[in-house]
Amino acid sequence: MTFMRTIELWAKKLLIGTVGAFRSSKRISPNQIPLQRLKRILIVKQHDQLGDLLVTTPAVRALRKKFPESYIAIVVREYTAPMIWDNPNVDSVIVFYEKLKQWNWQKFKSFWDQLRSDGGFDCAIMLNSVSRSLSSDMITVASKAKIIIGPNHIALDPDIPESIYNVLTPRARKEQHESEHYLDIVRSLGVQPDGLDYDLQLTDDEEAGADKVLYELGIQSATLLIGVHFGALNKEKRYPLEKFLIPGPNETHHHQQLLSFIKSAEVRSVPVQQMRISCAVIKKLQLLLCNDTGTMHIASALRVPTISFHSISDPAQWKPPHERHISLRADDKKITSITVEMVTAAVRTQLQKLGFKERE
Repeated sequence: MTFMRTIELWAKKLLIGTVGAFRSSKRISPNQIPLQRLKRILIVKQHDQLGDLLVTTPAVRALRKKFPESYIAIVVREYTAPMIWDNPNVDSVIVFYEKLKQWNWQKFKSFWDQLRSDGGFDCAIMLNSVSRSLSSDMITVASKAKIIIGPNHIALDPDIPESIYNVLTPRARKEQHESEHYLDIVRSLGVQPDGLDYDLQLTDDEEAGADKVLYELGIQSATLLIGVHFGALNKEKRYPLEKFLIPGPNETHHHQQLLSFIKSAEVRSVPVQQMRISCAVIKKLQLLLCNDTGTMHIASALRVPTISFHSISDPAQWKPPHERHISLRADDKKITSITVEMVTAAVRTQLQKLGFKERE
C-alpha cells in the first residue's frame, strides 16, 4: 500500500469516526418511521454512472406514488443530470460535481442552500447498489435528515460500526435485478412497486432536434431503422468492431474504424450530439444493438427494443427486465466469444417480434 493511500484511508476513518461521534447510533425499524411527517425527501445517487441512475427510476416513481404531496429532490453528478431532467417524479435536481476543479464559490453555495433550505430534509435515501461513497454519505448528513435509509450489505469500513444509516434495508435476494434492489430500499417506507419500466422524459423540442439530425442524414422516413452503439469505457464490455451508429465523444477513433468495415449505402453515421438529442435519436429506432452500458438503459427507458452484449456483468442483474430486450453472453463470459451467429439469431428474433418478415 502506498503512503498516499495509507493517508487517504486514515483520513477516511477519522472523518467517519468524527461524524459517528455526533450522530445517534440508535437504529430505527421501518415500522417506527413517522411516514406522515416526511414532507421533504432527499434521494442521493451521485457516485454512479448514467445507466445506474436510470435503473433507480422505478424506485423513484414508486416513491412519488406513495408520497404525492412531498417535496422530492435527487442529488446526481453533472453528467448524469440530463437523464433526470423533466422527470415528473422529482421536484428538484441537485448537481454534485465530480471533480474539485469544477467547483467554485457560487456552485458550492447553491449546492449547500439546496440541501439546507427550509430546514433541510426529513429523510434521505441512499440508493446504493454495489458500492458506497463517503461523499454521498456526507451529503446525507449535511442535509439535516434525521432518518437516513441505506442498504445493509455495503460498509464504508468493515472495522467501523455503521454510523451514517439509521434505517438499514436488507437485500431480499443475493441474485436479483438491480431495479428490484432499489425497490427493496424504498419498501422500508411502505412503498409498493409501480412497474419496472425506466423513466426518461424528452421534450418536443428535443424530439424535433432528432428529426433534424435524421433529415440531415437523408433519413426522412424509414420502415425499419436499426441503430448500433459500439461504445463502452471498459474494454471487456466492448463487442469487437470487426464483428459487428451512434458514437460517444471519447469514441471517435473507434467510430472511424467501424466505418472502414462498412460498404453499404444504407448505413448512416449519427454525429456526436448533445446528450438528450442523442436520446431522442435513439427513440426513433425500432431496434438498438449495443454493449452493456448506459445506452442500453436509455433505449429501455424510451421503450426501444435492444440486443445487448454482456461479459463481466451478469445480464440477470443488469439487462433491462423487460421482454423487449435480448441479452447475449458467452459461456466463458468474454465479450469476444459472442459469435456473429448468436447476434444474427437475436436480430432475427427481434425483427419477427416487430412484425418484419425475413427476405427470401
